Amino acid sequence: MVQVDVPVAFAVGTMFADAARRQLQKGVPEYNYKILLQNNIFQIFFFSWIPVYFILNYFGWETTHMWWHADSVTAYPFFVPVFLIIFFAAVNGGFLLGHRLITTGRPLANRVVYIGIFLFSAVWIFGQQNSTFRLGTYVQWQAGNAPWFYEDSTFLTMLIASLLIWAIGLAWFLRNIIREGKELEA
Repeated sequence: MVQVDVPVAFAVGTMFADAARRQLQKGVPEYNYKILLQNNIFQIFFFSWIPVYFILNYFGWETTHMWWHADSVTAYPFFVPVFLIIFFAAVNGGFLLGHRLITTGRPLANRVVYIGIFLFSAVWIFGQQNSTFRLGTYVQWQAGNAPWFYEDSTFLTMLIASLLIWAIGLAWFLRNIIREGKELEA
């Protein structure tokens, strides 16, 4: 859901800064740019396409039937481009905030930011299951007959696959960044 995708993108940016704290604390600009590039590469190949896929194919779910009442994103021609701009602003904003917190000696504050965002996301998703667990159109949702997410096998398959791709990609990037930091210290 876009209400969760953008904050999670911000949180992932702060996680990249946290993973790279050894590199960032050195104050070498090349390290900053390298981690920022890796953050953006992760977002491009392992994250940004996921919400775009769901926006295009499951618009009602992706917007949780809240503010957008059309059946398809095609009713809002600027939705995807604006979403992507906001998404990447959040990605890079998260990294910049994380970078600032790490370099000023506040790594705990950085962790509080991304843990708080993940907690917010969980509350958002599980706190309003009538919206977040339903697919279909706004009209179906209003009528109370929007199908549950698990009733659509394509949706369920893509949700599971995309979450696995995201999690495995994130773990791989963060592990490599942490390893580079340890090698830098040695």
